[in-house]
Amino acid sequence: MSAKSTIEARTFYAGGELELIRRINEGGMSVVYEAFQYGAAGFTKRVAVKMLLRRLSENANFMKMFVDEAKLVADLVHENIVQIYHLGVMDDDTFYILMELVEGISMREFILHHRVTGKRVPENLAVHLVSRVVRGLAYAHNACDREGRALEVVHRDVCPGNILLAREGLTKLTDFGVAKAMTNTLNTRHWLTGKVPYMSPEQAACHESDYRSDIYSVGVVLFELLTGEGIRPLDADPRTQDFAAIPIPWEKLPEHTSSDLRNLLETMLDPDPDRRAHDTSALAVALEYYIYKDGYGPTVQTVKEYIQSSFPNLDFDREPAPASKTDLVELDYRLDADCVEIVPVTG
Repeated sequence: MSAKSTIEARTFYAGGELELIRRINEGGMSVVYEAFQYGAAGFTKRVAVKMLLRRLSENANFMKMFVDEAKLVADLVHENIVQIYHLGVMDDDTFYILMELVEGISMREFILHHRVTGKRVPENLAVHLVSRVVRGLAYAHNACDREGRALEVVHRDVCPGNILLAREGLTKLTDFGVAKAMTNTLNTRHWLTGKVPYMSPEQAACHESDYRSDIYSVGVVLFELLTGEGIRPLDADPRTQDFAAIPIPWEKLPEHTSSDLRNLLETMLDPDPDRRAHDTSALAVALEYYIYKDGYGPTVQTVKEYIQSSFPNLDFDREPAPASKTDLVELDYRLDADCVEIVPVTG
């Protein structure tokens, strides 16, 4: 069976038949479907299929970024990173990525739920979730190629929309679509890549950025989990403002936030990368120590039970609903950034 030439096709071939079941998500670059993969002797596996949006599929830069993502993440096997299984191509030369299906919710939905209901995410749970993301980043940051050379991976798009909370309680980082590695040849030095509200100051200024930029971004996620708000005004514009000069609203942290946790956040959110936390693995240990130093803290089971109690009617087979303007009016800038923004910067 040959590949169909349109993304609306229900089935196509990838070492076995794939049947597209439903659309899971659509962003600025790609659309993700749930699918059944069929093999020999009645083999069936539920997977996710990611395809570049049709309007971008003829753009060489976007196509290269899509293919680079698959190649980069293929050998990143970690419980906190969504696994890539296969890179395929259809008859019309459109690429698709076959990947692990994560049943659950995004951290974006998780944060929005707490904001809409007026509830705060329990501190230890917030730190646990972020520590899992940091563990995944530490693995990616220290990854080597098959010759043992450091890949120097930088995700560059760490944000709640790219963090998935599986209903089994696992936390997984996904979408390495704008990741940078030593082996990448696409020049994005004059492009703003990623989601503006979570960018490090150096990334927002289109300066060279390394793994410390990811540390800053995950620090923003932790701040938002703890406060329900971002670290910058919603209308902050990297094209006209120096993000390093925008003060972080530390006063929004809950009153009970300990000095130890604030110190951790300050090391993650230092605007100067030379003063910022400089070892992702060590940061993961510090976050874990904070929640487990008294002998017990959140586990995968804790996350599972919390998701089940907070989202008792969650339908994991639902079609994604469009954003409600009434519910998200104060979040429009942040949540509209769910699409990867690639904005040419002049000068």
